[in-house]
Amino acid sequence: MSAETIERFDIRLPASTKQMLAKAAEINGSTLTALVIGAAMDKAREILQAHQLFVLNEQDWQAFVATLENPPEPNEALRKAWAEYHEAGLE
Repeated sequence: MSAETIERFDIRLPASTKQMLAKAAEINGSTLTALVIGAAMDKAREILQAHQLFVLNEQDWQAFVATLENPPEPNEALRKAWAEYHEAGLE
């Protein structure tokens, strides 16, 4: 198993921001790098999860399932989009 490549990520920030982050890292008993990466990864996971997961109440879930089981007929715009997709060879 090969190790993941480590890359550099440089940012510019006001001195006051760096000082605040450094103080928070010190209080937390971590490095500035660990604090910033941890916070950035937490936010990235939150954003990705919000775009990958949705929660429905029981009524909305039943409507969703019913639509999947009995989809409506494609309208003209969808038929046109499918034809363009097919003609472009993107299948």
